[in-house]
Amino acid sequence: MDVSYEPNLYDTVTPATFQGDVDWYRRQAQDTGGPVLELGAGTGRITLALARDGVMIHALEASRHMLAALRRKTADQPKEVQERVIPIEGDMCAFRLETRFALIIAPFRVLLHNLTEADHLACFQRVREHLRPGGRFAFNVFHPSLEYMAQHSGSLAGVWRWGGTFQSRDDGWVVRSEANRYDTVRQRVHSLHRYEDYGPDGVLRRTFLHRLELSYLYPADIERLLARSGFQSVRITGGFDGRPFARDTDELVVEASVD
Repeated sequence: MDVSYEPNLYDTVTPATFQGDVDWYRRQAQDTGGPVLELGAGTGRITLALARDGVMIHALEASRHMLAALRRKTADQPKEVQERVIPIEGDMCAFRLETRFALIIAPFRVLLHNLTEADHLACFQRVREHLRPGGRFAFNVFHPSLEYMAQHSGSLAGVWRWGGTFQSRDDGWVVRSEANRYDTVRQRVHSLHRYEDYGPDGVLRRTFLHRLELSYLYPADIERLLARSGFQSVRITGGFDGRPFARDTDELVVEASVD
């Protein structure tokens, strides 16, 4: 599935690390020793960090535009890093690879692009089939905060809000705005993300509108879907520091393993 991310804008507005996620995934990779498969590798924020650590990583990405950006970034790395990155264009619900992995990761909420229970099960079953015995599946998704959803419901649903102003590489600026609507029956969020790209002189160069639909999962959903997919052990914490899940606004950080 190609969800029409624009790679340059994506890189401009995406933080180098999200709540400490890069270091957490690096530790996961070092702990298991690799090889690693990353679902939804994007432009390589996590991929290249692991490759620089000496880990062999297969980078699965559905968007050919994002994958092209990853290939360009990889080409700028030292030769030994380049040799550790294997880009693959593919769907996380339908991939079939010869390699079996010690670790499969899905950073930055990428699993929420799976919209239905059938999609999630298909993805988790592909993951299960591609793990070595004793392998680990690690990912993070947002917890569906009732407080946050209340701020985007009723008369506030679909209201445009400023999401941040970010400096671009040429000293211009990108202003990001978003409008969200929640479907609490089907557990979906419908979002529009608008990007306004300004040059250093303040002149608007272009606008880009990204339409995004995501599912959301509660901890019980995650545990049930992983169990149905053959995972024996599931651990959910409330952040990348390993704290217990206790707050509505916590990030759900998940580790699941197989025998």
